[in-house]
Amino acid sequence: MGFGNAPSRDNSQGVPTFLGLSGRPLSLLVSIVATNGFLLFGYDQGVMSGIISAPDFNNAFPETRGDSTWQGFVTAIYEIGCLFGAIFQLGFGDTLGRRRAIIIGGVIMILGVVIQVTAIPGNKAMAQFIIGRTITGIGNGMNTSTIPTYQAECSKTTNRGLLICIEGSVIAIGTLIAYWIDFGASYGKLK
Repeated sequence: MGFGNAPSRDNSQGVPTFLGLSGRPLSLLVSIVATNGFLLFGYDQGVMSGIISAPDFNNAFPETRGDSTWQGFVTAIYEIGCLFGAIFQLGFGDTLGRRRAIIIGGVIMILGVVIQVTAIPGNKAMAQFIIGRTITGIGNGMNTSTIPTYQAECSKTTNRGLLICIEGSVIAIGTLIAYWIDFGASYGKLK
């Protein structure tokens, strides 16, 4: 069993299964995972809008304090990473395979988040934060360019379009969640 290869066997009727599932339950599982990928995409897009001008963030990253150019750069560099991740998938997606690409994209996103949250003020924190956002974007670009194709390949033709539309709608829900978390956190005080 290699990286990204979950147990896949035929059941007693000879129907291929994945993780013991087939048919509707497997399609539902794929849809839930795909939808979560786009929920995360929307969340990542929206979370910076609430913290980029917050006093605590500006104290940790003083370059962003009152400087709209820096604020825009720190926010937009994530999208540049997404572009690079999508371009990578264009060239290497078929070689990697859909499942493996989604797993690698998720691991890259985790790595990027770890780099971001470990940025310590006073130790080139802004450079580390920007690198972390770019890496997170690369992972998300890989996922958002792969997940719709994978879901379309795994779903029935009768509901394929609906499932892809749901994925797009969930981006807005992820952004909404980020906005509400930002709003709620704006009432918290650091001690």
